[in-house]
Amino acid sequence: MKSSSLSSVLLILVTSACVDRINFDVPNGFAYGIVVEGFISDQPGPYTMKLNTGHDLTDKIERTFISAKSVTISDNLGNSELLTYQDRGVYQTSSDGIRGTAGRAYKLRIELFDGRVYESIPDTLRNSGIVDSVYYTFKKTGIQGTGESRYGFDIFFDASSSVRDDFYYLWKFTGTFQVDTNPEFDFNFPCSGDIDCRRCSICNIVPKCSGIRNVGTIPAEPIFKRIGPCECCTCWYNIFNEEPILSNNQLLEFGRYKGVKAGHIPVHQWIFQHKVYAEVNQMSLSRQSFAFWKAIKDQKDANNSLFQPITGKIPSNFIQLSGTTATIEGLFYAASISNKRILITRKDVPVGTFIFPTQDLPDPIPFSCLDLYPNSFTQKPLFWED
Repeated sequence: MKSSSLSSVLLILVTSACVDRINFDVPNGFAYGIVVEGFISDQPGPYTMKLNTGHDLTDKIERTFISAKSVTISDNLGNSELLTYQDRGVYQTSSDGIRGTAGRAYKLRIELFDGRVYESIPDTLRNSGIVDSVYYTFKKTGIQGTGESRYGFDIFFDASSSVRDDFYYLWKFTGTFQVDTNPEFDFNFPCSGDIDCRRCSICNIVPKCSGIRNVGTIPAEPIFKRIGPCECCTCWYNIFNEEPILSNNQLLEFGRYKGVKAGHIPVHQWIFQHKVYAEVNQMSLSRQSFAFWKAIKDQKDANNSLFQPITGKIPSNFIQLSGTTATIEGLFYAASISNKRILITRKDVPVGTFIFPTQDLPDPIPFSCLDLYPNSFTQKPLFWED
C-alpha cells in the first residue's frame, strides 16, 4: 500500500499544488547574488523574510541560505524594527512589533557581512477590498491507472475592490488538511543507530519520531517500547494555487470580481481523513509589486506554451547602496489583506459519484506523516477546530 498509494497521491498533489516560492535563474560565472522573499501587511505579525543565494536551475544545485549582518523594516514615518534571525536564512519580526498601516510606505534594508547593503524601493500599503464569498464545484477530473475515476473540488471566489480606480490585486489560495499516520508500523524503516535510551538495541527498525524504540538485544527478536510521545503521527498540509492569480481589469461591474478560480483540492481518502479548510486571501498591491507578480505569471504562462518564447526580465524593487556589485532578485512589498475560508468535509462529496472505503476499518498509514505529502507541519493551525 505504501509505495503505490503514496506515489499516486504525490503525483496528484505535484500536479495540483506548488510551494509558494519563486525560482530565479542565475547565469554561471557571476558573483553570487541573493534572492529575497517577504512582505508586510495590516494583519498581525510576525512577518518573515527569507534570504538565500540565487542558483543556476540547470545545475539543480540547492540554494545556500544567507546570514545577514542586519535586516530591518521601516516606514516613512520613522518607525522601524530590526528582525531576529530564526534559522537557515529566515528573519522575523516580533509578534507585537511593527505592523502595516494603510497609507504608509515600507522598505526593507539588508546589510551583509561582506559590506554589501541593499534597500527596497518604498512600497505603499493600499486598502485590500473584501473577499465576499468562497465556494466550490465538485467535478470529475480524470481516470486513474487502476481505471477508477478521479474527483476533486474546484475552489472559486467573489471579491470586491475598495477603491474604484485601484485594481491591483493578488489572490492566494491555501487548502489545509490533517492526516493521522502510524509510523510505529513502518517495519521497513532503515536500521538506525541513534540510541537515546539505556539498553536499547543498536538497531531501531521503526522511525525514531514515533517515540518507539527497539529494546531487544537479539537482532532477530525486536522488542518495542514507547519511550516518548509520537512526533510524526499527526500532520497538517497545505495545498497552494499553481500560479499567481492577478486582477486583470475584467471587472463585471462596480468593482466586483465574480467566479474567479482559486485552486483545486483532489478527493482522496487521506486528504479527507478529517476535513479541508479552503482559504482565499486578497492582497492589495502597488503598481510596482503588481508588475513583479505579472512578470512571474507571464513567464509561467510562457513555459506552458509551445509557441511563446520566454522573454523579459522579472523586475526587482531593490537597489544596492554599497559593497561589491552583485545581483539581488525578489520583492519586498506591503499589502493589505482580506481573507475568507470555508470548510469542506466528506459529506460534501455527492452521493453516488464517489464512495469512500468506509465499510471496513481504514488501513493504517505505516510511515511518518512528515513523509506523506509536501508542505507538512506538525503544529496545529490556529484556526483548526477538532
